[in-house]
Amino acid sequence: MDDLDKYIEKRKSQNKDFAENFDKGYEEFKINELKEFDISEYLDNKEIRDEYLAQVLKDGDKDELSQALANIKKAKS
Repeated sequence: MDDLDKYIEKRKSQNKDFAENFDKGYEEFKINELKEFDISEYLDNKEIRDEYLAQVLKDGDKDELSQALANIKKAKS
C-alpha cells in the first residue's frame, strides 16, 4: 500500500462522512475530469511538441505515433 492509500484509509477511519462519500466522489472525478484531458492544449510551442514526439518515437507503437501526430496537428491549428 502506498502513502496515498494509507492516507485515504486513515481519513476513512477518522471521518464517517469522508468514508461514506469518498468512493462515489472519486469515481465521479475520474469520469468527469480525466476524460476531458486533451494533450493538444499543452503542445503550445515547438520545443514541447518536439519532446512529445521524441518520447512517443522512443516508447510508443505505430498507433501512439499516429495519435501523437494528430495531437500535434490539432495543437498547431
